[in-house]
Amino acid sequence: MRPPRTHATFLVLLLAVLGTAPRAHARGEAALTLEEVLDSVRQQHPGMEAARQGVVTAEAELLSAQGGFDTLLKARGVYVPFSYYPNERLDAVIEQPTPLGGTRLFAGYRLGQGKFPPYYGEYETLSGGELRAGVEIPLWRNRSIDKRRADVAKARLRLDIAGFTLAGEQLGLQREAAYHYWDWVAAGQQLAIAEAQYSLAVTRHEQLARRVAQGDIPQLEHTENERALLERKAERVAARRKLDQTALKLSLYLRDGEGRPVRVSTSRLPESLPMPDDAFEAELDAWLEKALRQRPELRELALQGEVVQLDAELARNQTAPAVDLGVAVLRDFGRGPESLRPTELQASLMLDIPLQARGARGQARAAEAKRAAVDAKARLTQDKVVTEVRDTLSALHAAHERVGLAKSAADVARRLARAELARFEHGATSLLFVNLREQTAADAELKEVKALVDYHRAVVDLLAATAALEPGRLDAP
Repeated sequence: MRPPRTHATFLVLLLAVLGTAPRAHARGEAALTLEEVLDSVRQQHPGMEAARQGVVTAEAELLSAQGGFDTLLKARGVYVPFSYYPNERLDAVIEQPTPLGGTRLFAGYRLGQGKFPPYYGEYETLSGGELRAGVEIPLWRNRSIDKRRADVAKARLRLDIAGFTLAGEQLGLQREAAYHYWDWVAAGQQLAIAEAQYSLAVTRHEQLARRVAQGDIPQLEHTENERALLERKAERVAARRKLDQTALKLSLYLRDGEGRPVRVSTSRLPESLPMPDDAFEAELDAWLEKALRQRPELRELALQGEVVQLDAELARNQTAPAVDLGVAVLRDFGRGPESLRPTELQASLMLDIPLQARGARGQARAAEAKRAAVDAKARLTQDKVVTEVRDTLSALHAAHERVGLAKSAADVARRLARAELARFEHGATSLLFVNLREQTAADAELKEVKALVDYHRAVVDLLAATAALEPGRLDAP
């Protein structure tokens, strides 16, 4: 019979290794959180910086469109020194387009001195020149919409579209970052399991060597443990490599204040993978409502539809006749003929009828076709979003169930390993079967880790499908 203390030593060690969830190293730093990674992506990732330039470009295009309402100064001077009618003329006008029904304001100054032929008598002014001011009001074409207002409205919509494009890029990058974060946490758990298995084999190897020397067990048992020791050492090396690999991939998303990749230390590994949260068990309708309300590509397509609608309205506007009413007040100052002194009030009506308007009609048809295309794409995208939410919710429920089953399987495997060890201590089995039981228990724990990772990936997919994957919004509807 073997000494009872040996049995107790093996049993306590096995309980310590297999009876609890894997733990990370003791550390002095706070564990890295998913929200910290997502925040780093939002603030420091180069992909976000590149996407932000789209917003900057849209802002510049809006400024350019607003330039259509800039105040204009026009001036023209004519000097005729050698002629039967020598004269000099100066004409300057300031124009101000407005968004108020296409109304245009203007004010000007005119000076005409010298001799003028009778048919150009309107060029002559008093010695101080003529001041004028007035307004032009479109009554039909360009009243409800014109190119200036349409360009500004479309530029504002494109700025909003650029914002949703940025949100979509952020959502994609944060989804990738969350995947890599959970892969890194899982790799830490896998390394903890591998190291625990290796430490168990090392401790057992020393104890079996003493027992072989005492003649308590045959040499074959020690050799079997040596085989297990080498195998577990190789598994530990592979687990370390896996952890290094996941840390390097995560560093592309976790960056410092200068935007440089940060290879996170193993001391920041969480102690375990969080267990499933019932908060994500909301009904399908709630998730669908959230997705249809928040998905950036749906909102982007809605705005693109508004842009095309503006193009169609502008094209239809150009097919209409232009009927413009003008009102102006004119007053001369200085010396000169009495006929030029009275204040004048002028009213004018300008009519411009496009007899064929093929250009405008063609643009209207093209805009309507584009609108139909955008509507069709929006319907397809909405169907895809609904399908994606349904699929991710199904995956989440399945992963939740798998976690429970994997946890139960791991508990059973650990109990079997402990029972097999007890049989070995009583000489009823060999170390080969103990190692097989322990390996089965370790495999069950790895499957539990895999199930938990799949669950958290499913949570990431669901939050991404509902555009809620960002710091401070990792919650259910």
